[in-house]
Amino acid sequence: MPTRQDLIRETLKKLNAIAAGQQPEPEDVETIDESMDGLLIEAGVRVGRYFNADDEIPEEALDPLATILANFNAPGFGQAQNADSYADAINRLRYLTPSAYVGAPQNVSFF
Repeated sequence: MPTRQDLIRETLKKLNAIAAGQQPEPEDVETIDESMDGLLIEAGVRVGRYFNADDEIPEEALDPLATILANFNAPGFGQAQNADSYADAINRLRYLTPSAYVGAPQNVSFF
């Protein structure tokens, strides 16, 4: 399962801050790391699921979470934020989150 460092690397790839095989700059890692916890809490509230980057991150959530982090940090890397990519990432996380709703028994009246 991916770790916090994997999520940071994936975010920096989305921001075109590193290429394949390169090591990220410590300043870039620090920038992403500082914003990570708050953004993961916000994403968790929006989709009804808890994301903790201190533990292992679910594989299927890595790309949407990296997109959310990249979108927030884009201005610091000379890029514009993209509301559509943010909304798409949130929707993908919602799709991956199992529903806790089980419904209530229905009262049936026969004629």
